[in-house]
Parts: sequence; structure tokens; C-alpha cells
Amino acid sequence: MKRHYEEIVRTCETNTSRILATINTDDLVINKADGMAHPGAQLGSLLTLAPAYFNEDSCYYKNEQVLDVMKRLCETMKKLQREDGTFDHLISNFYSAPDTGFIMHNTYRTYKIFEKWATSKGELQLKDYIYNIIESAAKGLCEGGFHTPNHRWVEAAGLAMAYDVTKQEYLCDMALKYLQEGLDIDENGEWTERSPGIYNAVSDNAVMILAEQLNLPNLYDSVMKNMDLMFHYLDPNGSVFTQNSVRVDKGEGMPGKAFYPTTYYHIYLKMAYLYNNGQYAQFAHLIFDSSLRNGQGIPNALWLYMLHEELKTFEIDLIPLPDTYENFYEPSNIVRARRKNIGITILGNSSNFLFVTNNHMRCYVRICSSFFAVAQFKPKEITKTTTGYQMTFNAHGRYLLPFNEKPPTSEFEKMDHSKRDTTNHLDLDYTVDITLLDNGVKLDVKTTGCDNVPIKLEFCLTGNCVVKSDNFIAKGKPGNSLIVGNDYVDAFVGNDGLTIGPGFMEHYYTDDMRGSVPKSNSDFTLYYTSYTNIDKIIYITETL
Repeated sequence: MKRHYEEIVRTCETNTSRILATINTDDLVINKADGMAHPGAQLGSLLTLAPAYFNEDSCYYKNEQVLDVMKRLCETMKKLQREDGTFDHLISNFYSAPDTGFIMHNTYRTYKIFEKWATSKGELQLKDYIYNIIESAAKGLCEGGFHTPNHRWVEAAGLAMAYDVTKQEYLCDMALKYLQEGLDIDENGEWTERSPGIYNAVSDNAVMILAEQLNLPNLYDSVMKNMDLMFHYLDPNGSVFTQNSVRVDKGEGMPGKAFYPTTYYHIYLKMAYLYNNGQYAQFAHLIFDSSLRNGQGIPNALWLYMLHEELKTFEIDLIPLPDTYENFYEPSNIVRARRKNIGITILGNSSNFLFVTNNHMRCYVRICSSFFAVAQFKPKEITKTTTGYQMTFNAHGRYLLPFNEKPPTSEFEKMDHSKRDTTNHLDLDYTVDITLLDNGVKLDVKTTGCDNVPIKLEFCLTGNCVVKSDNFIAKGKPGNSLIVGNDYVDAFVGNDGLTIGPGFMEHYYTDDMRGSVPKSNSDFTLYYTSYTNIDKIIYITETL
């Protein structure tokens, strides 16, 4: 795509300038956040510098300073490489084959750029230096293990890349040994880690490499299943919904954090070209534009255009992505729906069980009662009904009685309390029905069982929104909250608004309610409060 290519060249130039200005006297790229020289950052920098150096449209084309810095970085990398060929991930993993796998991907791409474009003596010497790093790292990959599901594919892809460079058969054999375990992707296209913000892209990328390097085109089918699923994990503002992840992108304690699909850019662009797919091209285009709009930075993908020059002029009719759909992914315990500007997510096994977004205005919902400190609503599963979806939750409390016989110890912590009789068993049951509307959702909340228990409904809104009703207007500062009476509240970020209500206010036991998850410090919280038992209907809809 010509416009993308031209912008990416300029971005590569900017990043190259930054590397040249910040590399220290020890020839290391230092992470500003922690002051450490991470091996991955050194070779990641090479994948920026090499395209800038060899690209005729770059202001750094054949720049001797860039070539010298690349040489120094390679020498530094060799010093950081362990004797078994592996590299360290300084914040956690040492002699790490998985991190060596990630590094191999960037090193291989850098090598292929040198293989394609290097002509001078200095360039060819540097190509041989990178070859030696790859050959040594390949041994470490073969003998090392893994931690997580995606590491298998990262390492297998690294082995396949090293095989392409060195032609050593044992590398191909080990890659195939990993593959014989079978790809961990379900019928919906969901990887085990359910990580659309980070690790789905890692798995997609690695399996694409395996398909190409080992001539196994059937592997592309799994990649495309996840790519198609991603269409339904995209929120209206261009960010990716990650709260169903089992990895760090879930953002525990910070569900308002946004992840954007920048790392998927090369995946969608390359697959758009391979399969002449206008929707994949549209997704790549959306990633490119949303990265600019949301300050994520243009994808650093000049290496892709250097290795596949046909992409510079590749154009295709873009096919719009779906903006109206409803999908219940039962194995993943999630409903994803879209009503043009309104995004809706129902999430099982999470205290943040409902999300509604209108572009940049986001609301997620929680419920809790002060019932024996065990009544934070966290339904295990979602059930499809004739009108929508239902979620239930039971909280149970009881009291202990004295032992029938004298216990062998008077130390309370050492007593076998399972032998005590119990009494006064109490239950509190929640039933939440969610109906999807054309402009939002209807929330029907009922409780049965123990009465007179303080209960709160929390509506966590995008920080720094504006909240108003007929009776007030306020700035929704992060970490602050408001309890609302019998009223509808409009919440806005710019022109994007959600209306929530009607409210109810019978007490102000909210932030410190026993057993509830901590109040969000990054969002503004709206509370509706009452006492059990309740039967309340609340709407969350697009503000007109």
C-alpha cells in the first residue's frame, strides 16, 4: 500500500535518528524505563536500522554511521549471547529459549535484508556476523524448553527460520516435533491464551512463519480463523477488547486500559496480499489509521516492504468490516456484539461482567452486596435465553458451633474446624438478565434469599468523562465516584455518550463495602444503592 509505505519509511527514519542519538558509549541500547540493556532491544534496533540503511527512499540510505552502529550492536549482541546460544530476558528469564525465539524472528528478518541487499565488503562481513548469531541461537533453541503455549510456536518458527538460513536438518526436525502437538486453537479461532492484545498476534505471526518456511500452507487456515475472530474483538474506537484474556493484557485492576492492534499490521497486510482478501486489507488500513489517531505510532514494518517489495504497490478494494453482529463464544465464556457505534460484551467468570462502549465512552458494570464478604457478583457462565442472556450467582454464609468433644488443642489456628457443626445457613442469589437493544442493553437485576443486605451496582466510566443529569453536572475524574438517586445519567467523552438509569439511592456504603473488588483508580464510578431483595431494570444506551 503506497500511502502506508511512504509513511512507514518516514517513521523508520525517525526511529533510526532516535537510536543513533541514544545509543550509549558502550554500544548498547538502554531501556529508559529500567536502565538495562535488554538483548531483545539490541536486535530489535537492528530491524529498524537495516531497512533504513538499505532503502533507497530513506535519508539514511547507505549511511556509514548507520552501518557502523549496526556492526557495534552485533558485536555487543555476541557478548550478550550465552555460551549455549540463548539470550536472557533480564526481568525474569535466563538462558531463555523462548526469548531467544522472539529474538530469532527479528534477527532472521535482518539477515534476509542483508542477504537480499548487501554488496560491499563491510555489508557482507556484517551479514556473516549475523549468520553466526543465528547459528549459535539455533542450538540454544533446540536444547531449550518453553513456559507458555505460544512459546512453542515462537520457538518452532525460530527453528524454521534458522533452518532456512543454515540448512541444518535437525532444526527442521525439532520445529516439526513442536508442531506434532497440534495447534491449540478452538473452532471459533481462539488460542488457549485468549490474548487479543498481545499473544494471539504472537501465535498468528509464528504459525505464518511455519507455514511459509516449512511449506505447510494448511497452517494458514488456523491463522485466518483467529484473524476472522479479531473482527469481533475490535471495539468501535479501534481498540481491542482484552478482558477475556488469561494473560497480562487482561489488565487486572485496570479494565479501562486500551490495547490497539498495531502488532497485527504485517499479519493482515501480508495475508491480504496472499489471499487477495479485501477485509484483511481493510483491517490493516484500520490499524494504520487508528495507530495514528490514538498516538500508538505507525507500525515499524519497513522490513516487510523490503522483503516483499510487491507490497509497495499492492492495492485492493477494501471490504468494510462488520459493524452489526452478535456472537456467543461459549468455550470462551463471552458474548461479543456490535450495534454500529455501540460495542457490547458480556463476560463470564469476571466481576466486570458487562461492558458497553460508544467509541471512546466506555462503561463496565459490577454488583456486590455486603453479605458475609462473599457476595461480589462473579457468574461462572453465561446462558442463552429467548430474550438475551442470563447470569446467576450464589453467595452462602453460615456460623460455626462449639465442638461436641474437647479439642486436642486450644490454639485456634491448629483446630480442625471441619469437625464443627454449623448453623444458621443463609443464601443470597443473584439473577441478571441482559437484553441487547439496537442502541445498548437492558439490565434486569434480581436478588432472592437473605433480605436487608446493602447492595451496590457500580458503573465504571471512562476517566475524565463528563457526567450530568437534570439535577447536576460534574467532571468524572479518575478515582472519584458519585451516588445517584432516581435519575438518568448521561456520561460523555467528547461527543461519545452513554445514558445510564434509572438510578436508586438508599445508602452510601460503597467504596469500602466488605468483600467487593477495589474501586477503580483509573475510571469514574457511578453507584446505585439499595437493600436486598431487589428487582431493578437499568438501561445503558447511546445518548441521543
